[in-house]
This record gives sequence, C-alpha cells and structure tokens, in this order.
Amino acid sequence: MQEQMECAAPARAPARASMARAAERLLRAGNGACLNWPGATLSSNFQPILGVRDAVCHGYEAFLRASDPAGRRIAAADLFEHAGESRAVLDWACRALHLRNYARFEPDDRTLFLNVHPQAAAHDASCAVELGDLVRYYGLLPKRVCVEIIADESADEQALLEALAIYRELGISIAIDGFGKVRSNFDRVMTMRPDVVKLDRALFAHKLLGWGRSRRMLAGVVELLHEMRARVVVTGIETADEARVAIDAGADYVQGFFFCAPEAGPSDEGAAIARLSAVLRAGGRRNLAFAR
Repeated sequence: MQEQMECAAPARAPARASMARAAERLLRAGNGACLNWPGATLSSNFQPILGVRDAVCHGYEAFLRASDPAGRRIAAADLFEHAGESRAVLDWACRALHLRNYARFEPDDRTLFLNVHPQAAAHDASCAVELGDLVRYYGLLPKRVCVEIIADESADEQALLEALAIYRELGISIAIDGFGKVRSNFDRVMTMRPDVVKLDRALFAHKLLGWGRSRRMLAGVVELLHEMRARVVVTGIETADEARVAIDAGADYVQGFFFCAPEAGPSDEGAAIARLSAVLRAGGRRNLAFAR
C-alpha cells in the first residue's frame, strides 16, 4: 500500500522510470500469476484473435480479471473508476501483470493486445518509452505488442497523441477498441491513425436492423476503415452466423466466445481455428480482403 501511495499522483513523478518501477514493485508483491491491489486480487485472461485470410491465430487480447476478498467478481471498469488518482499506476501494474503472464506461455510470434485507459495513455506522454523497456524485460519484442486505446475520452487528447507517437517509434502498434462508442468513431481514427480498429458485434447484431441491413452497414464501415489503412477486428462474436457476417463484410480478424472464451493460460487454438475454418468452408469469405 505504501508503494502505491508513493505513486498515487503519477503526473508529478519526476523520474522517467517511476511508473515501470511502481508496476514492478506491485507485481513482485503479488502471488504467483496474481497481483494484489487494495480490496482486490487481479489476474489475467487471454482470448485469441483469429486472422481470417489464412485461418490462423494472429494474437491474444489480455483481459483483466478482478475479485474482492470474498471471491466476488469486480468489473474492471469499476476498479478503474474507483482508483481515482492511482488510475495510471493501476494501468501500468496491469500491463506488467499481463506481460508477465503472457510471457509464461509465449505462443510463438503472436501479438499481445494490451488494453490501456486513454487517461493513462495520455500520462504516458512523459514516460511512454518505459513501456518498451517493460516489454523487453519480459522477453518480448515491442513489435509483438499492440496497445488498445479503449473507448473513452482522454482528459488531454494532445498528450494522448504524443504518447501514441512514442509507442510507434518503439515499434508498438496501435488499436482503437470499441469503435462506435463514445468518441471512438471516424474522426478519432483519422486523428489517431491506428493500425487496427476493433468493432463490436453490437454494431450489426441489433434485431431491429435485420440481417440484410446489418450486413450492408457493417460492410460499409469496414470498407471505410480499410480506406483509412486500418485493419479491422470484429469482436464479441457469439454464433457462426455472426462470424459469417463479419467475414463477408471484409473483416481481417475475428474474436469472440464462439471461437474461444478468455482463459488464464494458452487457449485451445486448434479448436478455435477449426470453428473459423468451418465458417469459411460454409461460404463465409465472399468479400474477404486485407486492408492495404
């Protein structure tokens, strides 16, 4: 707790390496694959992201799992909401936690997708280079990491853009998560120039739209994002029909419980790829194309 309090106001931290050091101290104080945070125990789950062109596993998204002392689940959003001024420290601690746990099974050349709160990313304008150091500390290459900026507004958009520029210099790629929510729309894509944009199935799975209209809307969104030189992941896929719609619309990657649930360790990639292959064999590749 004392270490956490020392970093409770990260914007005033004078030392460039302070955030990484704080994250490492918190991680070392944890228990195995877990991290202790006031009132919560934190751990990692990983879900595969599948490339539809060749039916392969492109990478894994790291998800935060938190529980209270009684073992009850705590929503990650609630945890960050109550973190207050310690939000940036919590964000960095989660990055270290996910990197360490991912390095334990290190699946070949897969990409690790790390969710980063936009306010924490904005703070990184002064210390983003540390993320490269943290990635290499756990034996990974920055080019195998993609930072996902989650759908929310940053208090300092200019600082966020400065941090993204440093990430790129390090070789880390950028993704916008939750496209269509809050401010994660086309204007933000043009401003942030992400390598990847993640769309949720909610954009096309609403019953009121009907399948025909949903397909046309999703295909139009994907086409525009490709024109902006972003690759597209459709997330939250729960059925074979939804997977087929996403692939027919031209999505580059797919992700969701239909393929594989998030797990603490290596997932059954073979089973996930088999489900994707079955969708492709059934005709779900009509408009298949990567962004250029």
